[in-house]
Amino acid sequence: MNTIFIIFWATWDLAKRKLFPALYNIYRKEKKEDIDIIAVWRRDFDNKSFKEYIKEKTLNFIEHKKHFDDFLEKIKYSKVEIGNNYDYINLKDKIKQLSKENTQVIIYLSISPDNFIPFIDNSKNLDLPKNSKIIFEKPFWKDLETAIFLNKKITEIFQEEQIYRIDHYVWKEAIQNVLAFRFSNILFEPIWNNKYINNIQITATEKIWIEDRWWYYDKSWALRDMVQNHLFQVLALIVMDPPSKLDAESISQEKLKVLHSIKIPTNDDLVFWQYIWYTDEKWVEKNSKTETFVAMKIEVSNWRCIWIPIYLKTWKNLDKKQTKIVIEFNEIPNILFKKFWNIEKNRIIIEVQPDESIDIHFNIKENWNSKEVQEVKSKFKKELYSKEAYEKLIEDVIIWDKTLFTTFDILKESWTIVNDLVNCKDNCPILYKYEPWTKWPEIANNLIEDDNKKWYV
Repeated sequence: MNTIFIIFWATWDLAKRKLFPALYNIYRKEKKEDIDIIAVWRRDFDNKSFKEYIKEKTLNFIEHKKHFDDFLEKIKYSKVEIGNNYDYINLKDKIKQLSKENTQVIIYLSISPDNFIPFIDNSKNLDLPKNSKIIFEKPFWKDLETAIFLNKKITEIFQEEQIYRIDHYVWKEAIQNVLAFRFSNILFEPIWNNKYINNIQITATEKIWIEDRWWYYDKSWALRDMVQNHLFQVLALIVMDPPSKLDAESISQEKLKVLHSIKIPTNDDLVFWQYIWYTDEKWVEKNSKTETFVAMKIEVSNWRCIWIPIYLKTWKNLDKKQTKIVIEFNEIPNILFKKFWNIEKNRIIIEVQPDESIDIHFNIKENWNSKEVQEVKSKFKKELYSKEAYEKLIEDVIIWDKTLFTTFDILKESWTIVNDLVNCKDNCPILYKYEPWTKWPEIANNLIEDDNKKWYV
């Protein structure tokens, strides 16, 4: 089957850093001669000048460059103003020129949520074939009300089976491994509950500041950009019950049960920060209340997790880039060695980035001493080639595999959890300030130390 992959907007960072490299890897490894790419943006490129531009901007993100020039020949450029009907008619003509029998068209909307509605209103001019698909990047607009409105508009044009709502975190190999780690090992599944787990910590951090993405970030915020989608999706996989089958519907049902069970945090369980230079960024309003750091404590009130405190933390512009999940277990009652030594609790640490690994921390006897105990760790790290998240994502769309994609019911429930926070007026959390490139604001420790616990990341 011939596939026409259309990227809106093809000059943005996501396209340059992720989408074009992923498409190139698919082309190179699978010899996908039946993939054509239409790059869409609003500048006056022609095919030649766009290929030169994208080669300059993308080549640094390509590991094996041998066939890249051949790959560039698969790209056609189309100028489209998002609200211009005539431009969509021109794009329709390009699609027809590339179409063959049984062609499927995949449209990737790497655009801001504000542009979703103008695209949908004009997409009917494309006269797409029935087996077309559309991919929506997060965030799915800005709150519960707008998400419901957007979904209504989308489903007026596209059928549910054509709609792919993505959270690229779920395609990371370490996240996909969570289900296998939990549900294929009798070592872990019987103890994955509140009888044995003391607390769960999920941390996603970035070293960079907002740079030239102010237009996006000042509308998205850390709560919308990271917590509502990425962290809730990861949390659902960590604490959900085993699905009846390993398919999209069964996994989505269990994830939705988790989201239904989340206790919405109060202001006492939530802290917002903003790095001190944020309002000095170009075009950011001087009185902006956008948070760049969020820490919160939540509970999942199902049989498995009730009474387990769960801590989520995400930030920009601090000392390191990493995403880690920490499962800390309770102490053994009346532990024999505790009166001789300070015994560390057992922990499982799943590292998502920068490396992908699983560490299991446990205690053994110290050398040459019968009573002293030391903590050690067993580390599993996948050294073999692991597909980048966007490469796997695109391949799944091509073959109609929706196992890892997000349903609107899940998105709707995620927005419901945070809706009062993203729309708060008089009762918003206090916005503290923090110094860039430090470890994290000291006040973040209070959130967890009040429960006699400590951050591990």
